[in-house]
Amino acid sequence: MTNLDLERLPLSQLFDLHARIQREFGRRGISRTSGAIQGEVGEGLALAVYGGTLPPPGTRAYDLTDAQGRLVQVKTRTLPKGVARMFQFDSLDFDLAVCIRFDRDNNALGWAREYDVEELRSLVSPHADGPRLPMGRAKASGRDVTATFRDAYDALRGMGIA
Repeated sequence: MTNLDLERLPLSQLFDLHARIQREFGRRGISRTSGAIQGEVGEGLALAVYGGTLPPPGTRAYDLTDAQGRLVQVKTRTLPKGVARMFQFDSLDFDLAVCIRFDRDNNALGWAREYDVEELRSLVSPHADGPRLPMGRAKASGRDVTATFRDAYDALRGMGIA
């Protein structure tokens, strides 16, 4: 085993290493889900795309106040290719939502969709834990912002010590 100088790796290599570690955890039966890193990445991408400020950690109703003063909720799912799940919301107490889908095997950003809260209200299903948006409905609705989020993701992935 070699020592990796993680501080010198660009983000793209860290993401790739993270994906390999997650797959190995799954193979060994240690973990059935991906870690929360992509959720944090999704929030960072939304900040890069919309500007504004992130609220204090632990804020549940929204993830970002954008440059226009809108409260933005960011939902991120990292799943194997072909697997669909729900986007779960605690509430709909925000102005805008963004749903982002990453591929667990390679950390590729599959798609990103944006919804104003009124459209989202028409798309979600009620649930005891809060409104749920099925992935298929999420992908087929809203405004496609994939290209903008991919550009931000590509810029983020290239960060590192040159």
